Amino acid sequence: MKRLTLLFAVFVFTTVQIFAQSALIVKQEGAKVYLDISDFQEKPKVNDTFTVTFWGGELKNPKTGKVLGKTIERRLNGTITMVEKLFAVGNISSFNKQDNLEGLEADVKILPTVQHNNMPQSEQNYTQNNLAPLWQSSALEGKILAFTAGDIMGNGQSNLILANEDNNIITYDLKDNKLNKISEFKFNPMFEIISLDNGDLNGNNKAEIFISYFDTAKEHFNTAVYEFEKETWAEKATIRGLVKGIAPYNKERVLYTQNVNNMFGKSNFLNPAVLVYKDGKYQAGDQLKIYKFDSIYGFNLAKFDGNTEQVIYTQPSGKLRLQFDKKNSYINSPSGFNFASTPNRIKFNNEIFKFYSSLALYKGEEGIIIAGLENEAKLGILSSTFGYYQSGKLVLLKWDGSSLQKYNTASFGGYTVDLFQGSLGNYKEVLIVPFITTAGKTTGAIYPAK
Repeated sequence: MKRLTLLFAVFVFTTVQIFAQSALIVKQEGAKVYLDISDFQEKPKVNDTFTVTFWGGELKNPKTGKVLGKTIERRLNGTITMVEKLFAVGNISSFNKQDNLEGLEADVKILPTVQHNNMPQSEQNYTQNNLAPLWQSSALEGKILAFTAGDIMGNGQSNLILANEDNNIITYDLKDNKLNKISEFKFNPMFEIISLDNGDLNGNNKAEIFISYFDTAKEHFNTAVYEFEKETWAEKATIRGLVKGIAPYNKERVLYTQNVNNMFGKSNFLNPAVLVYKDGKYQAGDQLKIYKFDSIYGFNLAKFDGNTEQVIYTQPSGKLRLQFDKKNSYINSPSGFNFASTPNRIKFNNEIFKFYSSLALYKGEEGIIIAGLENEAKLGILSSTFGYYQSGKLVLLKWDGSSLQKYNTASFGGYTVDLFQGSLGNYKEVLIVPFITTAGKTTGAIYPAK
């Protein structure tokens, strides 16, 4: 795993990474505030800092109308003074007696303790509990439903495109480790967005985005195709069925399409097929010639046995299944992780469809690394969020040539909807994982994938 070890030697051991998490201010006593850290995966320490931002109105370019974000009325800084099991106490440095901070969100910046590793580089192993993000964004407004990242402008840089619960499609660029909003538009509120993806299928050197959705009125699954033109998005086509991409092991990313229909009162999945652009139209190409499974979500492809390509996919049970050529020849992932735990669900034909999160594949020294997501629900009769997902986790498994083994995990300060294997800004060959914090805000993290 020499390439992976080198990456962490650069980003973890020779630089200082600030890990930010959002906490709700639940009580205020003058300049003293109490922060809810009950769902923090990494607890703050005394002398860690936090900020509370008072946002103003929307900021636009008067000539182009481009939304630049919101004005900042002012920003308060604070320092953590005490840490308990479920809450932390902080002190605001520039406190105004008129400030009412209860119910506001504080961005807590946790500065990890830098450990010096004196082992020879060849012996610096990628071991349990050292999976740290290369970068994490500040809190964004709204709860994310789906996202993708691609070169939508044809300039060689990938942008981040988010769809939130209000069906707003928001585009960001990542510069100087900050997300800057460059565009936003409202997608049809009658449609339930399922996923976003992107790819340059029409060959004009910039990626289109594919917004897969459920038409609640007609009870159809469709995908809208948009292209970025003149600092905004223009609709280009509608495809019947869903569209989702994967990055097969050591191959370029490819998009698949699949439809789901109602036949005689029963849901019927058509076979996934490669999405192609031919004769000015987006259409299904060659079908996925592999053992049938009922989803284009939560799967990927690799030559796990070294000779032929196999599929690894998410089962309703929550385990991953590595399927070989024969129907009864397969290997399941070990117990302990539920890869089918996803907030992305649609009611169709009196069934609840779960659209599983993506799976990423990349090379490790000891074999193929499989990256997937897990969410855990906060249950309890007295819980105001009964049955809601509260915390998420990035899970890495290792294929050593004969079995799938637990390898590493990274916990988030909230639940997550999907992951993307690709690039964003200057970060190349990475895993991008946005998640929703306990305060209901969206943030994003980047992890290495090489």
